[in-house]
Parts: sequence; C-alpha cells; structure tokens
Amino acid sequence: MLKLFNKSCEYALQAVLYLAHQADGKPVFQREISEKLNIPSFFLGKILQQLSHNRIVLSQKGRGGGFLLGKKPEEITLYDIVEVMEGPYFFDQCVLGFPGCSDENHCPVHFEWQKVKDEILTMLKENNIKSLSQKLGNKLEYLDSKR
Repeated sequence: MLKLFNKSCEYALQAVLYLAHQADGKPVFQREISEKLNIPSFFLGKILQQLSHNRIVLSQKGRGGGFLLGKKPEEITLYDIVEVMEGPYFFDQCVLGFPGCSDENHCPVHFEWQKVKDEILTMLKENNIKSLSQKLGNKLEYLDSKR
C-alpha cells in the first residue's frame, strides 16, 4: 500500500473531515475525535494545535468548548491541510530523495513524477472539506463497528 503522507497529516485530514461532518457545527472535544477516529489523544492534541495555529480549526476553551472548523468547510481544501502538516515544499522534493533535483538537473524519474505530482496536487486543490464530509458517513459507521 502506497503511503503519500505522514501519520500526522493523515490524522489531520481525518480530524478536519470529522469536524466538518458534525451537522450542528458545535465544538467537539478532543477526546471524542480521538475515540471516534482511533487517534492517540496526545498525538491528536499536537495536530489540533498545529491546525489551530494555522486557523484550519478553532479551539474554544471552557464550558461548551472544544474544536470546530476555523473556516467554512467549502473554503478548506485537502491541499490546505496537507500544506500545514507536510510543509509548503512537500511536493518540491525528489521522489528518489536526491537533493537539487530539477528540470535542468533531474533524477531518472523526475519527469514521470512531475506528471503524477501534478495530478495529486490538482486532486488536493479541487476537493474541499464540505463535499468530502458529505460522503464520509459510511466510513464513520464502519469505524464505529470496529471499536
């Protein structure tokens, strides 16, 4: 199985989708997200802090507090989350790990990787959290059945 993103990024994508899937838009406790998605709570806390720092999610303290989306779900793309979690230069890296890989100084798969990378970037930028969260229901039911 191909893994494109690190675990932090995968969990961030899942957590943001979970928040968007909440029909009432009320804040959700970290503990609930952790339990529903089977994400270690301490790890999730760091992820939510990073997302909050970049205004993808908001943190509300006190009674009735928790986490909620920092923008309208249709304004958040998968790319926005990946950029926060993986860094702005994630897609500039050589797939083989060579430093300084470019069109002028390329590795053996540079041009093939460029095509694949362009398709992935397009997919990430064209998919917003609202449209994806509307398709999430079956996956959440499946996760619940596995607990």
